[in-house]
Amino acid sequence: MTASQLIKRHLQPLLARHSDMEVIGRWLVMKPIRHVLRGIVILSRNHDTYFVPQWAVTHFCEPVGHFPLNWGDRIFRDSPGLWLWDDPAMPEYFMSKLEHEVLPLFRSIVTLDDMVAYLATKPIRYRHFDIDELRGVSLHAARGDLDTARAKLDDLRNGRSLWCIPGFAEAEVASVVDALGPLLDKGDRAGIARQLAAWEAMRIARLPKGFARIWEPTPFPVEKE
Repeated sequence: MTASQLIKRHLQPLLARHSDMEVIGRWLVMKPIRHVLRGIVILSRNHDTYFVPQWAVTHFCEPVGHFPLNWGDRIFRDSPGLWLWDDPAMPEYFMSKLEHEVLPLFRSIVTLDDMVAYLATKPIRYRHFDIDELRGVSLHAARGDLDTARAKLDDLRNGRSLWCIPGFAEAEVASVVDALGPLLDKGDRAGIARQLAAWEAMRIARLPKGFARIWEPTPFPVEKE
């Protein structure tokens, strides 16, 4: 079976109980997508036997085509061991973990401001949101916090970020600095919104088709100020 088939087979009660969840490939995604993407990915070397679930949140207004997992964490069992597909107790146990730990978190992160508030007050293991200049420039620009976006942009421009290590993320850094930088310098809110909307559409186009079905293009907060 494919990962999608396994998820639907074993977790159908979860989908029936929560109409805002949808299976897209190996993802359980909360819908709709309005700038913020919230999902659980089912990872495994041998997906017919066991799986490794991880939740993640990200914003869509950045020049990358994948779904970064670095703003998220593994979903662990309360006792040591793997999540086994053929464990008869697994589906209800796993759904209980999602319903008590992950879905309330997802529902609390609806807007870009919600995302910033969560990441600032509840640090994710091994990840420090305050030093993430690459993703923070477009995130804060989208929120309309141009001063914070410019400060993070300055770190990228002047090599004060880990993202500036040669060969690490040169294309992404160049996209942010060259495309968004001049607009931030001028305070061109309409131009910023157009660039972010273009990146959002590009990301949707690169992801599996199911993501486009639950995407609802909406204005960015920067457009409202």
